[in-house]
Amino acid sequence: MDIHPGQGASAHLSRSLFASAAPLAALLLSASSAFAQAPPPAAAPPGAAAQAQPAPYGTPAPYGAPAPYAQQPGYYPPPGYAPPPGYAPPPGYAPPPGSPPVGPRIMNYEEGQTVPEGYRVEPRARRGLVIAGAVTFGVTYLLSAMVGLVAEAGDRAGGGSGAAYMPLYIPLAGPFVTIGTAEAKGGGVFVLMVDGLAQVGGVAMFIGGLAAPEKKLVRNDVSLSVKPIVKADTVGLGLSGSL
Repeated sequence: MDIHPGQGASAHLSRSLFASAAPLAALLLSASSAFAQAPPPAAAPPGAAAQAQPAPYGTPAPYGAPAPYAQQPGYYPPPGYAPPPGYAPPPGYAPPPGSPPVGPRIMNYEEGQTVPEGYRVEPRARRGLVIAGAVTFGVTYLLSAMVGLVAEAGDRAGGGSGAAYMPLYIPLAGPFVTIGTAEAKGGGVFVLMVDGLAQVGGVAMFIGGLAAPEKKLVRNDVSLSVKPIVKADTVGLGLSGSL
């Protein structure tokens, strides 16, 4: 039998390729079997997917829902705080113990009105009448005394004694007395009458404001009293108390 050299080389090459490919095929078969035997991933426990996630910070509340912020219980305004005029505290609000009352020092009071907490009813002088009476009397008496001083000086310069105008230094009755001593006529009588009546009216208003006090609502931490001062050389009002 004849053997050709080309046929022997081809058979030898085929056996070499088969011998080198056998280990690679064995490696691939072992890897596929390992993947087939790996356990499946663990499943999530029931209900975990349904658990709600918290809303991110700053998410607005749904429409119609109440605002999430509420004033903390036991909150009090800082010391020295006073509400603006006309502001009323919310129902159930009470200032902290020991804090000063909040509200006007003095308010008007009507008979039968409920006294607010922190206030008391106290009789007070009618300040409007007292001030108006004091100003009216003071201004008219000062003008009367100045007129008397000028008239007396003019009478003395003319050689007289000036005694006819000295009654103008007397309060209340002075202008009426001067009508007779100075022998006033016409317009002089009218001016002196108005002067005397204005002085009497001022004193009457002043006394009426003190003698007929009105009731006021006074805050408990306010203590103030108005008393007339009548001495030999002093007539006026005295204030005493604490604000």
